[in-house]
Amino acid sequence: MLDVNIEFVKGVLFVRLDGKLNVDNTKEIESNLKEIITLGGIKYLVFNISNSVLEERIDLFEECNTLIKNNDGKMFICGLKSKIECIVSSNFDVCKKVKNELSALKKVDVC
Repeated sequence: MLDVNIEFVKGVLFVRLDGKLNVDNTKEIESNLKEIITLGGIKYLVFNISNSVLEERIDLFEECNTLIKNNDGKMFICGLKSKIECIVSSNFDVCKKVKNELSALKKVDVC
């Protein structure tokens, strides 16, 4: 089971994932986030996966990385226990690993 909490605060979209992440249970999340990022022009995205287990490589992070890059933004992942390269393979220059959500907020310029 996967619980998802999405919150928009101070120009930053926070996505908190709690549970097991796999290809099957992240497809709908991916679709919804694509719409939110594209229509909303979201530039800053923070994934918190502190309470998650990655069962396999998923496209969710890769797709969001691409969309955020297209918006000239930044994407952060906190709670990642391994190297970021393990989950975002191609051109992850806009995606950074951070310690927690507060660390991510300190790295963005929001009005």
